[in-house]
Amino acid sequence: MKVRKRTIILFLIFVVTLLAGIALVACNAEEMTVEGHDWQFRFVQSSETGDVLFCSEELAEGFPEAGIIEMTAKAENGELTATDGENVMIFTYTVEKAVPGESTIYNLADENGIKGYATVGKTTYADGSAEYTFIITFEGRSFYFKAPLK
Repeated sequence: MKVRKRTIILFLIFVVTLLAGIALVACNAEEMTVEGHDWQFRFVQSSETGDVLFCSEELAEGFPEAGIIEMTAKAENGELTATDGENVMIFTYTVEKAVPGESTIYNLADENGIKGYATVGKTTYADGSAEYTFIITFEGRSFYFKAPLK
């Protein structure tokens, strides 16, 4: 009887410890959010063909057929603004799905009824370096941005 009681107690301690560990990991998982970052433009890619249509000056050598543009993106209080100096895109956004420590997917809509989505996550490269990645997708194009890790 004592062995069984001891086994049950050890099992309960294990379960409580496991649940506490899971709770700590979940609490410490970094929230992936579009807000609070200095998003740096990378490129615009066709969702249909995969061709890079436009890129930043930094990437121009790697995409000689692409046009060179500079864009900015800023998200604040449910509004996302992206501009290339001539054109301004303003979307409202809501969280579709968030997985702490991994990614957040947003639904986008503008005042003209154009809808799309965006995602924020962390990209880790083969050399061990990492950065935040922000991708906006609508009307057959994906806009890629990056930001340094905090």
